[in-house]
Amino acid sequence: MNKIIRGSNTNNKKVVGLFVGQVIVGVMPVLLLIAFVAFKLYNHPIVAAIVIGLILLCHVASSILSRRYCVLSSGVTGEKKLYRAVKKLGGNNIIFRNLPVRYKRGRSELDLLIISHKGVIIVEVKNHSGTISGSWKADKWMQKKFYRDGKNSQQEMDNPIKQMRRQRDIVKSILNASGEDVWIDTVLYFSAPNAKLRLSLRENDYVCSSEAELKHFLETYNCGHTLSMSKMQKIAEILQKASEDA
Repeated sequence: MNKIIRGSNTNNKKVVGLFVGQVIVGVMPVLLLIAFVAFKLYNHPIVAAIVIGLILLCHVASSILSRRYCVLSSGVTGEKKLYRAVKKLGGNNIIFRNLPVRYKRGRSELDLLIISHKGVIIVEVKNHSGTISGSWKADKWMQKKFYRDGKNSQQEMDNPIKQMRRQRDIVKSILNASGEDVWIDTVLYFSAPNAKLRLSLRENDYVCSSEAELKHFLETYNCGHTLSMSKMQKIAEILQKASEDA
C-alpha cells in the first residue's frame, strides 16, 4: 500500500488570493463610477481626473491578475491530474506531493517524488496546451496556441528539463550529505490533452504526454538497483526532515 506524504501547496493560496484580488478590482470601477455620479465629482476637475485614473488603473490591474490567475490555476489543475494518475500505483511506494527542498543556495519545490523498490523518480507536471517546441539544451521553450478564428499566440517558457536537472541535483546533494547515494531519475508529464510536443531530447530525457503513458512509464521503470524497504524509509526520512528546513 502506498504511503503519501503531502506538503503544503503555496500555489493554492496564491490562486485564492488572485481570485479575491480580481473580484476587488472588478467591483472597484463600479463603485467609483457610482460615487462619480452620485456626488457629482465631475464638477471638480482634479477629483474627476483622479477617479477616472483609478478606474483605468483597476482595469489594468484586473488584466494582470487575470493572466496570473490563469497561469497558476492551470498549474494547480495539472498537479491534481498528476496526483490522480499516480496515487493508485501498485506496490509499496512512498510518494511525496509538493515537496520543498533546499541545499545551500539551491531551492525548489517538487510536484511529486516517488520512492519505490525500483528506484527514486522526480515527476514534474506542466499543464501547457498548444504546440510545445524546444531542445534539451535550450534555456527557453516555445508554446504556440492556435485559435478557431485563425489567430495564434506564442510565449516562452523555462526549459523544464533543466528545471528537473536542478531538482535532481538538489535532492541528490541532500541524500549524499546524509550518507545515502542512490540513482535518481526525472520524468516530465504534460497533462493537457491537446498538448503537441516537438522536442529535441536525449535518450534519458523522459517525457510523457498522457496519463496512460505516464502510468506505463512508472509501472515499468527500473533503474537497475533494487531498494529495500528500510532503504526507502531512510531516504523518505531524510527528505522529510530536509523539507521541514527548506
